[in-house]
Amino acid sequence: MPISAIRLEHLTKRFGEAVVVNDLNLDIPCGTIFGFLGPNGAGKSTTIRMMTGLTTPEYGDAWLMGKSIRRDPLAVKSLLGVVPDEMALFEYLTLEEHLDLIRSLFDVAEDDYRLRAEQLLRLLDLNEDKGKLVRNCSYGMKKKLSLALALLPNPKIIVLDEPFEGLDPVMCVIVKRALKRAGAQGTTVFLTTHLLHSVGDLIEGFGIIRDGVLVKTGSLATLACEGQTLEDAYLQEFELPESARLEWLG
Repeated sequence: MPISAIRLEHLTKRFGEAVVVNDLNLDIPCGTIFGFLGPNGAGKSTTIRMMTGLTTPEYGDAWLMGKSIRRDPLAVKSLLGVVPDEMALFEYLTLEEHLDLIRSLFDVAEDDYRLRAEQLLRLLDLNEDKGKLVRNCSYGMKKKLSLALALLPNPKIIVLDEPFEGLDPVMCVIVKRALKRAGAQGTTVFLTTHLLHSVGDLIEGFGIIRDGVLVKTGSLATLACEGQTLEDAYLQEFELPESARLEWLG
């Protein structure tokens, strides 16, 4: 039986009396671009923090490429590239110096590093700015740099928290192309978003979380066969506010 790229089993997290993620179960095949969808505060970021070992589940476990985040966190982290919502970058390093730092941390071979760094800088339209200090970069450039850093070690799985937040349409297209290329090369992509219009042409599978509970999973291919869109599937799980129910007059 093939190993799943990501398998979440009964993942649960509480903060005080509040259950932020409640008995979450997911199984994502290798090489899938998967969208984890839901409104702000639904539990998406907390799920990512548990998956990547930044916070400990109250109950349950996350298995990445067959390895448990509870039992073997270092092995799991070695498989991952992570782009957090709050980017951790050094203001007084250049873009190129950030890439060199990641090369040394992950012990990427020099020849592989030079080739991958050059490809990523071109792919993400950062090549002309590689000598620029991060403190002088726009938010979008920082977001693209974070993605380049996550992809540089050629991870088995890349996890992105709200990757399209704050990006203009051109930058969204550039990031999508990079993620599609990673998926085509066999990398599993797990991304969270509440911006449905940003991922409808990108993701293959999806899960919808509401108030910490996974309420629906599926694939875009299945939705298409059913004559539905991603937006249709999403709105079925959320009641529209009264202000959005328009009636035509006359």
